[in-house]
Amino acid sequence: MKKISVIDWRIDDIMGEYIRGVVVKLHLTHEQEVMFKKNYGCTRKTHNELLNKYKTKYGEDSTKIPTKKELNQFLKESKKELPYLRETESTSLQQARDDLHKAFKNSFKSKRHNPPKFHSKKKTRPSFRQTIQKEKRPVKNNTVTLRKYGKVTFSTSVEYLDLLNHPNTKFNNITVYYDGLNHYASFNIKTTPPEQLPLTKIHIGCDINSNKNGWLVTSKGQKEFFDIDHESQMIKKINRLMSRCRKGSRRWKKLQKRLQKWYNKRTNQLKDYIEKLTYNLVKKYDTIIFEENYNTIKILIGGEQNMIFPLSRFIKRLKDKFQLYKPEAEGVQFVKSHNTSRTCHHCGHINKELKVKTRNWKCPKCKKTFDRDVNAAINILNRWFNGD
Repeated sequence: MKKISVIDWRIDDIMGEYIRGVVVKLHLTHEQEVMFKKNYGCTRKTHNELLNKYKTKYGEDSTKIPTKKELNQFLKESKKELPYLRETESTSLQQARDDLHKAFKNSFKSKRHNPPKFHSKKKTRPSFRQTIQKEKRPVKNNTVTLRKYGKVTFSTSVEYLDLLNHPNTKFNNITVYYDGLNHYASFNIKTTPPEQLPLTKIHIGCDINSNKNGWLVTSKGQKEFFDIDHESQMIKKINRLMSRCRKGSRRWKKLQKRLQKWYNKRTNQLKDYIEKLTYNLVKKYDTIIFEENYNTIKILIGGEQNMIFPLSRFIKRLKDKFQLYKPEAEGVQFVKSHNTSRTCHHCGHINKELKVKTRNWKCPKCKKTFDRDVNAAINILNRWFNGD
């Protein structure tokens, strides 16, 4: 399992800095683990209580956005009704209040965002967030100081340990969460941007299709494959063993931890693959061209589990890294997708009789033989050059 990963970043043009997220693995004492789990529950309870008070006051289908003052009053009332909320760290409950207010604003601002819902214990990831006072440094060497919980040790790579201990690194907040096996801390920090990559003046077209024939095929003939069949087979095997055990038994709980471990491994492999691939593509090329209908393509990975490759996340990470490492480059571009596979890139003839299952075909006009996907990638690149 990866110990650390970059979550997100955002450039701050005014200060010449950029915001990023860094995740580290926490090592808790037994007392700290008990207190953390209480905080997870109190944070979820606070969200549900505030949402319930809002619906009681304005109705189930209300479109009114509550003010922060109203939600703050709801929070005070909840603390009086539920005294155990006072025992947990206060800023984590305030952050839950602010998150709910943001969810209300987003849901009424755009139809893409659903209205806030109650957080269930089974489906919601246990987490809480603490704010950090300005000019205060919570990290010293490999320990982080959290309010009400004291010093907590963590493990990470040497590179990110130096980053967290750098005097120019400013901390905004810390999010602590639990993935079913281990506790992690996500630092939201503001630091200096990394060095920009030199422009290569190289452009490439990319065709996206099924994972069987290479889910990403470039105009230079390179094919990308992503395989997590072994992890998916292990998940299937453990699920089969759990079905033979009594739910809640000692063996069932042991298998549940093994199952969570394999789920985490599969997820981390996918994240790591996307991060490394997008960085290498940005480093090599100044422009990467795709078909504009990439949202309609589903790439199945993981064998019988039918896990879908997160194509939108891959494109977003490409755009983000171009903005970070090569802001002057053309970056990610799109062209129309009609007849990219059927058109001969050599003579321009359109083979309308070409079937989907045919991977290699011979042009009836110029007699050239092509790989279907490489030919499509070259046509995508040529269309961008021609301004189509």
